[in-house]
Amino acid sequence: MDGFLAEVGKKITERWLTRVVLPGLLFVVACAVALAPGRSGPVDVAATIEWLERMRTGRYASPSGTAAALVVLLLAVAGPALCAEWLASVVARLWAGRDRWMRRAARRLRGGTAVPARATWIGGRLGAVEERIRVQHGVHMSLVWPRLWQLAPEGSRQEVNAAWDRYAAATLRTAWTVPYAALAATAGWWPAAVIAAGLAVTGWREGRSAVVGLVEAVESAVDTGLRGLAEVLGVPLRHGRVLPADGTLINELINKGR
Repeated sequence: MDGFLAEVGKKITERWLTRVVLPGLLFVVACAVALAPGRSGPVDVAATIEWLERMRTGRYASPSGTAAALVVLLLAVAGPALCAEWLASVVARLWAGRDRWMRRAARRLRGGTAVPARATWIGGRLGAVEERIRVQHGVHMSLVWPRLWQLAPEGSRQEVNAAWDRYAAATLRTAWTVPYAALAATAGWWPAAVIAAGLAVTGWREGRSAVVGLVEAVESAVDTGLRGLAEVLGVPLRHGRVLPADGTLINELINKGR
């Protein structure tokens, strides 16, 4: 149990550093450079350092001022980062849509809530795999995926989790477009607009690449696990594999008359 808790703590710490602290600090640095008074160009390191030093030795020189500065820094780092985390779920909805099986998968993968629709390239890929599985096996992903996830071996789970992490990272990268665009608009600092555009382009490209791997991982999990699910539910497979008629029975058993 101690080893398990230590591993969980390690993962939480890594996630906090990579998704909140580091991007938040980078945004704070960008804000400092953009808002530094008296800067002679878009990036004036000397003016930025001088401005921060004046605040450190002036307003925040006392012990209470130092404590206040730490609180301000923490809020400045965490605020935009947590906002970006929320925006990432919005990005995922815009990219993909509302397929029920993917929403349930997201909740199981990393506590996520976002995912898929069919108005975009990404949504089309996610919808296509659901349709292929329905035609081939007759099952509805919104019903079978939660059960398949419980029965999936650790290797299969890790593959799906890794693909989901790449997709989630792409949505978060894209979500940071909004804070940098807001900085560009409010401070009139054009490098922030360049950063925002770069994040939007690279995030979308990474999202497209990640969803290809996610679809392959999910479809592989279905192909290798559906027969085991049928056995657990007591559905006889006359042909040794799940055909549409068998899939219809699986749907009915899982749905329980609802």
